[in-house]
Amino acid sequence: MTTTDQRPAHSAAHAVAPDDPHTVEPLVAPVARRAVEIIRDMRPENSLARLITPEVGQQLARRAALTRRLRATTGYAPPRQLSVTGVRLCVVNDHTVEASCVLREPDRARFLAMRWELRHTGWRVTVLEIG
Repeated sequence: MTTTDQRPAHSAAHAVAPDDPHTVEPLVAPVARRAVEIIRDMRPENSLARLITPEVGQQLARRAALTRRLRATTGYAPPRQLSVTGVRLCVVNDHTVEASCVLREPDRARFLAMRWELRHTGWRVTVLEIG
């Protein structure tokens, strides 16, 4: 490390490998929030493209289209406040992680479950269920 290098020195013991299943944990809450924002049609459908499979992307796009139709006929706009709580992670094996969380809105709470799988390009959500 040179004197001009301002990066902190990390020891190899504290480094987390990108294929470690626990690297998924900090991604669960932001992905859950963005998925619900996509469904609410508050965020572009491709905003999670790097973290989800095309099938999950199509599922979110379908639900966003339904939201647009509902909003056009009723004028209902969901509240913008959304908090993610109760994140849980279950490591199935070295290449599969299942996660869940609760998304709280002012008028309701939703449960979200997702399955992450390690692909050649990194961790991807392969199943996403929103209740």
